[in-house]
Amino acid sequence: MHPRTQSIRVISKELSNIAAKQLNEDPKRTRETLEAFDEWLKKQRHLQVRNDYQHLIAFLRGCKWSLERAKQKIDGYYTFKTLIPELFRERDPLSDEMQAARRTGLIALLPNGKGHAGPRTLFITFHEAISVLTTCKALTSAVDMLMIEDDNAVISGLQIIADFSGITAGHLLHCTPALMKKCATCIEKMYPIRMNKLITINTPKPAEVIYNTLVNPFLSDKLKKRAFVLSIQGWKEAVGNDILSLLPLEYGGDNLPLNFLKDEWSRKFKSYRDWFIEDDTYSCDETYRSRYTCSKDLGMEGSFRKLSID
Repeated sequence: MHPRTQSIRVISKELSNIAAKQLNEDPKRTRETLEAFDEWLKKQRHLQVRNDYQHLIAFLRGCKWSLERAKQKIDGYYTFKTLIPELFRERDPLSDEMQAARRTGLIALLPNGKGHAGPRTLFITFHEAISVLTTCKALTSAVDMLMIEDDNAVISGLQIIADFSGITAGHLLHCTPALMKKCATCIEKMYPIRMNKLITINTPKPAEVIYNTLVNPFLSDKLKKRAFVLSIQGWKEAVGNDILSLLPLEYGGDNLPLNFLKDEWSRKFKSYRDWFIEDDTYSCDETYRSRYTCSKDLGMEGSFRKLSID
């Protein structure tokens, strides 16, 4: 394990109240639980993980401070990263692949008003020159960054809005069953962040068919109820005023212009270069794993050795 820091960001009073009521967070037990989590990780020979306390607290909050669930979640997080390198490795923002993603501005974080304690919202677009795989890779990078620095996302959850107006036939041809299953499984099971809403707008009929056949079956009933696939006509009425107000100016929302928000995210992504290079050094080595029974939260039976996501 790399050297770590034991510092934890102070959260706002509003977020603290949400963490207490919804996540069972008790400041009196925070340090004790983090230390127990850390001690357990030191004994896991198969895990080479980032173990600074700000990273670890995201797993405890995501698991409502159940230490046992947090152990399983962090094990799954690094196992998925190891088993699906095409989504989680070589995400250097200055690599040719990720620089192209940054230039085209696939991702934007939609700002909330001052004092907002609700979920964070990521906005995704598609570009004909950027593959579906690279787009998914940019999305995993964005979620990792939010997990590190955004207490709203960790405590109140995440909303993802995807504009499908730029999706092409080439994109759809690369939406293979294996890739869609991996993406759906990671959204549902891997990250210690609650997915509040998953919304697609300007969705063409072929993309809707792919979602219904290749993505929806792998989502839990809870997330299915939070997912909304909206067509080109009538999506503004369907999303409601709360979501509409968050959208960029070009979409009829009250937020900043999309290009400005994309540029901001591109600069932030670049600033994380050292983090993403270091992230490739963390992994799960199955040759050192003792038998480990997964929880139903991860949607698997038996040990991670048996995990098959192809």
